[in-house]
Amino acid sequence: MKTFQKVLMAALLLLGFMPRAHAAEIFKNDDLDLDFGGRIQLMGAAELVTSDPVRDHFRLFLWNESDRLFTTGDYKGYKWDFEVEFGGETPASGTNGSNGVLNLYDANVDIPLIPDMVTAKIGQFKVPGNLESAVYEGSMLFTEKSPLYNLFFNQGYDCGVALYGHIGNLDGQAGLVQGAPDLPQRYLPEILNFPTPLFLRIGYNDGITDNPFKAAETGFDKPTKAEFAIHLNGYYSADQNAGHSDDLGLGGGYLATFNANNNLYGNVLNSSVFNPYLGAAGASPVTANYWQAGMDFQLRSPMGDTTFNLTGMAMVEHYDMTVPQAMAYETQTTSLVGQPVLPGQQYSLNVGGGMIETSVGDNPWEIAGRFAMVIPDTNMVGAYANRKLIGTPATPATGYAPIFTDNSPIYELTIPSITWHINSDCKLVAETMFMINTPAVPSDDGTYLVA
Repeated sequence: MKTFQKVLMAALLLLGFMPRAHAAEIFKNDDLDLDFGGRIQLMGAAELVTSDPVRDHFRLFLWNESDRLFTTGDYKGYKWDFEVEFGGETPASGTNGSNGVLNLYDANVDIPLIPDMVTAKIGQFKVPGNLESAVYEGSMLFTEKSPLYNLFFNQGYDCGVALYGHIGNLDGQAGLVQGAPDLPQRYLPEILNFPTPLFLRIGYNDGITDNPFKAAETGFDKPTKAEFAIHLNGYYSADQNAGHSDDLGLGGGYLATFNANNNLYGNVLNSSVFNPYLGAAGASPVTANYWQAGMDFQLRSPMGDTTFNLTGMAMVEHYDMTVPQAMAYETQTTSLVGQPVLPGQQYSLNVGGGMIETSVGDNPWEIAGRFAMVIPDTNMVGAYANRKLIGTPATPATGYAPIFTDNSPIYELTIPSITWHINSDCKLVAETMFMINTPAVPSDDGTYLVA
């Protein structure tokens, strides 16, 4: 399974109506500034998978990437941001939960606490757990976020409260979030473990003026001098029981397939497809922990009549779980991925990776490249059929099977990515992407790539 896999995605085309700075102004007076807008993104892809014994190696796809309506504004210093998805973008199969389809992205308000220094954000927003995750879909250099990096390290939208601001060149964001994307009222935490989900991002910033919750790869104001920022970021949660499940268990089904890179919520360690230890959901009390930590830098500089942009980041993440007494009722005869389940036994998963991207250009042309690498955990598995929880026998036919036989790195190389800004509201992007050493999951109807 770990044979060399090479996927060539050629002629990826994206057509979208993307505002450069803000939506159309609808109304403005001394108290109220109201903007309204929308975005449509379509992507077509030609894909070559060189190791599929069932289906044709060459494939064609057409995706409806974005159908958004949004409104932003300011009322007496209180700013709001509201964005919702519609139509073909709504992930009806991948992100349904007990509350129905999730299609709300931003729904938050900014409350100034210390003018021009500290602001509180309340509502639903993209958790700025890492820079790639926080990039706003309407301000990307590429047709999509890195399928590899985003699959492993994405931090999705969540409901919570955050503080952000700056003192001189030092800036940061910190907050507390719910920890599950569709936590119904009846599933409020019944056994509360501390800390509840927390995130923190701090660093040095000399000129990068992006919204930290909606970072930009393109569309920012053209720099007149070198601008630089470097940040450390992290997210931590001790799992907690919530109704008949737990926080991490509630999110376990949102990344429901091997190649589902949904920006709304989740990554591989929050997915029951990749993380077999999420099967402990519902055991009371739960004994799991999840954290993610990393650093990133941004450099933007004028280069003659154009702009040079360089961004890099590195991340590690960890999940651990201790088997509670309640789940070890068959002890030696019960297995999890071929291992005996014993009271007090600890299971853990660790993933590391990094990414670098660069671009040169301005209107109407930009050219960019991206390189990403991830080192997986060999205990990450895939559910071929029925998912087996702790406390039930696992069999090769219907249980879990390994995805990674070793921790060899997986690579993504996207080069070149060429953007043509047709006008200030519309752009066309074409790129070529190579996926190297990507594991494949065989099935009766073909081979599915992890990313």
